[in-house]
Amino acid sequence: MPKHLDHDVAIAGAGIIGASIAWHLAQAGLRVVVIDALGPAAAASGASDGAVSVASKKPGPLARLASTSLIYTRDLAAQGLLAKAFHARPSFVFGQGEAELAALDALIEKLVQIGGPVQVTGDGGADLLPGLGSDVERLVALTGEGHMPGHMAVRAYLATPGITPLWPARVQSIETDEAGVTMDLGAKRLRVGHLVAALGTSTQAVFPYLPVQPRAGQLFVTDRGPLSALPGSLTAAAYLVAKTKTTEIVPLPPVVIDPLQTGQFLIGSSREDHGDPNRVDFVTMKYLMQRAVDAFPALSDRRIIRAFAGIRAATPDNLPIVGTLQGEPRITIATGFEGDGICLSALMGREVAHLVRGLPPTDAIAADLAILSPNRFTRQRLEAQR
Repeated sequence: MPKHLDHDVAIAGAGIIGASIAWHLAQAGLRVVVIDALGPAAAASGASDGAVSVASKKPGPLARLASTSLIYTRDLAAQGLLAKAFHARPSFVFGQGEAELAALDALIEKLVQIGGPVQVTGDGGADLLPGLGSDVERLVALTGEGHMPGHMAVRAYLATPGITPLWPARVQSIETDEAGVTMDLGAKRLRVGHLVAALGTSTQAVFPYLPVQPRAGQLFVTDRGPLSALPGSLTAAAYLVAKTKTTEIVPLPPVVIDPLQTGQFLIGSSREDHGDPNRVDFVTMKYLMQRAVDAFPALSDRRIIRAFAGIRAATPDNLPIVGTLQGEPRITIATGFEGDGICLSALMGREVAHLVRGLPPTDAIAADLAILSPNRFTRQRLEAQR
């Protein structure tokens, strides 16, 4: 006799990726349970700057997928689901020095090749944006990007019939068979038809052969003030360099200045290979703040009221891991997004829901999605199982 299923699908991880997948599956009529060790948006999704950005994405499949996801995110906002979470805004990327100026050239070329919703509206000096610092040699102004706080999007996705929340609960182990997946949650066992692992930095606790490692970023928040003349995020081109090359060669701090609707600024972030959310140091903060003030001098009148570290799930090739495990058709992975989960969440939710339901990926993005497959790490998996 087949074992009774408690739910059709379990989503392990209540960040923005897991929440989006849960919503798309529930919309298709499946019974979905979302499991998390702490609660919704408790990790990277809650600490994110909320940028829905194509400009910041690694060139190639990730940038193309981000562009498609941005369009879909807009659609979900227009339909009402993400209306309170997402809003469009311009964005700006600045540079000084040879490496950053070259990164700006590459950014423009990338956006032209994609041909998506993000367009260059200006390419010049500090005169393009009032209040910019004199050290800025070049500024590229963009239109078409947006902002979506992770916790707001997660709340919108999960507030739908058909989704059962289950936290705090941690996945201890899993067993698969032809009919489903049995999950040990410590205090109880759960039987589901399919498991989607959107575990972020906890991925290796359940799937040790997937090379997902924590990467920390220090951030800080200023006090409130008058609403800023800065209409969108201001990003150093060093951030683009850091996303495409090793961190050792980044010429200047890869700072991002994000004006909040509260009149505050969120400023970050470093990229450090550790998973300690309590590691915040004065040297790094001073390094970031000096670059931020040089770029936007009005920040010198603000006080820092909070400093913290956000922990993101990173991979060796800086690409997320998305797809069904080879030989395990009832387990799908969606993890390793590092700082790209906010922008990619809408599209990944739709496409992973297709995978779970046995539907093909959307034709236009099938080749790019295939590059993200977990099976690119098959060797690590085989070695771990010996």
